[in-house]
Amino acid sequence: MVKGDINKPKGKTSAYAFFVQTCREEQKRKQPEQSVNFSEFSKQCSERWRASTATDKRRFEDMAKNDKVRYERDMRGYVPPKGMAKSGRKKKDPNAPKRP
Repeated sequence: MVKGDINKPKGKTSAYAFFVQTCREEQKRKQPEQSVNFSEFSKQCSERWRASTATDKRRFEDMAKNDKVRYERDMRGYVPPKGMAKSGRKKKDPNAPKRP
């Protein structure tokens, strides 16, 4: 069973997530048949991200800003279904019996 609304817009993507996507695409181009050890891959990506300069990161930060604008635009047009509060959790019944 899926929780939440399936029509809700996809969340914002961070600059680092865009960076990891491009790293993964580069990895696929270089070695298309080889499977990737995720822990090693993520360590290498994080090291590359930390070593990157601000000018290198700017491209990904711009992508993240554009995605944030997309998310805010989609959320303005989104109407949650009836019964779903902002927190996604129903209120507790004050008349419900207490635990012994």
